[in-house]
Amino acid sequence: MASGPDAVAGKRFTVRGRDLRWKEGRAKTRRSRPKAPTKPNLTLDLGVAAVASLLAAGVVFCLAFILSGSHGVPLYLGYTVILGVVGVASYAVGPRDRGGRMIAGGIGVLWLIGTAALFAARADIVIPVHRHTTVAQPVIAGTAKD
Repeated sequence: MASGPDAVAGKRFTVRGRDLRWKEGRAKTRRSRPKAPTKPNLTLDLGVAAVASLLAAGVVFCLAFILSGSHGVPLYLGYTVILGVVGVASYAVGPRDRGGRMIAGGIGVLWLIGTAALFAARADIVIPVHRHTTVAQPVIAGTAKD
């Protein structure tokens, strides 16, 4: 039987028995190169900005149309005020990246074009007011006249 520290605690590694690259602690994996960020796609950003701007202008036009029919506010004035507020809010609150600036710019362009077009056509835009002058006749169900 062997005597000494090897006999009591089992086989131990000595410094001479280890690999030269071995270090104590967790095993570390090889790190690969970090991937470069993808290049921004200008065409995709322009398409998204155009769709978002047209959608915002369309919703604002519908709101201005409702405001004109219900309260008699001129269509160009309602469109100008509401889309102006939406454009300023999208620039102030929206993201500060290229896409956010493109959307805010698109809303600004549609604001100018839409306001000019609605102001030029203001005489041709006539929204009839629904005024009911006669009382609706009651409908009696279940009677048949033969």
